[in-house]
Amino acid sequence: GCYSAGRWWRRHAEQPRHSAHYGRSFSEGDNAMNTLTRGQRGFATLLVFAVIVISAVVIGTIQSTAFSQAAAGRESLARVRAFWAARAGVECTIARLEFATENPDPNDAYQVLNDMTDVAEGVVAGAVWRIATTDGKNEVLGPADAHAKININLATVDQLLSIEPLMTEDVADSIADWIDADDDVNPLGAEISFYQTLPHSYVPRNGPLRSIQELELVAGVSQQDVRGEDWNLNGILDPNEDDGDASWPPDNADGILDRGWSGILTASSRDGGLNAAGEAPIDLITTSESEVIAKTQVNSEQAKAIIEYASMGQNPTMRAFIATNLATLQQQATGQAAVGGRNRNRVPNLSNEQLTALLEYFTIGSASDTAPGPGKLNINTCDAETLQFLPEIEPEVADAIIAERSSRPDGFTSVLDLSEVSGITRRQLSTLYDILCTRSNVFIVTSRGRDEKTGLEVEIQATIDRSSLPVVLSEVLVR
Repeated sequence: GCYSAGRWWRRHAEQPRHSAHYGRSFSEGDNAMNTLTRGQRGFATLLVFAVIVISAVVIGTIQSTAFSQAAAGRESLARVRAFWAARAGVECTIARLEFATENPDPNDAYQVLNDMTDVAEGVVAGAVWRIATTDGKNEVLGPADAHAKININLATVDQLLSIEPLMTEDVADSIADWIDADDDVNPLGAEISFYQTLPHSYVPRNGPLRSIQELELVAGVSQQDVRGEDWNLNGILDPNEDDGDASWPPDNADGILDRGWSGILTASSRDGGLNAAGEAPIDLITTSESEVIAKTQVNSEQAKAIIEYASMGQNPTMRAFIATNLATLQQQATGQAAVGGRNRNRVPNLSNEQLTALLEYFTIGSASDTAPGPGKLNINTCDAETLQFLPEIEPEVADAIIAERSSRPDGFTSVLDLSEVSGITRRQLSTLYDILCTRSNVFIVTSRGRDEKTGLEVEIQATIDRSSLPVVLSEVLVR
């Protein structure tokens, strides 16, 4: 009993001590738990903060990307509107040109240009277009006439040398060597033997130049010679071409576009095409006397003489009808001598009206047998200065031509109209027939489309050739 009582006492006497120990253990556990809880809460707060920061960065990135994409989308949309506005200007010009070609006004040399100028400005789907060129200082609505310049592929060395002070004898000879079909070197020119010695060798074309830019490949020719200040060759004085040394190209900032040789020479103009009546020229070799009579109002003897010369003459040309009377041409073709001048007098010479119709409606040889050649200089659209570059025309005669042109609201409708200019003889007129014309086939359309909301611009430069129908876009540049 004493042992049990003692054991009970010890057990119950030690119990408070155990209870205090347990209390301290529970308190320390609570503190540890609280510390752990606070740590977990701090980590959670830090984690939430990190998530917020990351989310903000992601959202900001998404917003920035979306904004950039939206801006790019708006710019792309603006560019599309500007492009199609510029394209609309080109298409409207083509439509007017084709209509005027098939429905010409033979009494108005400016009809085609006026028709195209009527659609030089327009609006389409939130954008506008404007077609213009420059005459140097002033901007002119409408396309540029490629025939207002001398075709480099028709130019003689003498004509090239008249382009002073830019042209030198060695360059003129080199241009002639580049175009001619042989490898014979002109006195100061260059042929394949020269071009093969260059660090980056090439061969000359030995054929007609295909563009005015090709001149830059000719020995002695620089880009500055060809382009002047018009570095992109669009015929318009752009801001960077009138700011001095602020940006390329070099210019004198005088508000006038110096186009270098590109303002005088071209390789784009084309001869041939439909006549002033919207018809294909008729071959005198295969035509009938009745058709010649119907078109030109000549008599049967004159019609017979015309066809005999075209069919049997030695190297017959249309300009021969201008320089030589009809009876002489018939005699040369048939070999029949004029007895006492009676045969010569029996065939009346052609009047100006008959000769004009003959040159307009007929040709010698089928036009389909040969490709259109380089175009002639249009005396209705060329500058007075350009005429001065033709050695065949004296300066006073060139001035007289310009004065006569100014007095004609409808311009010259035939080269034969130059017979009314003082100082031009019939023989001179036959020479000018080979280098001058009154009807152009090729036009350069520089159409600028501008988005009305953003002001963004797109430029389309198209070379339109109507020497055949439908018209041909021989070159298209988009800027």
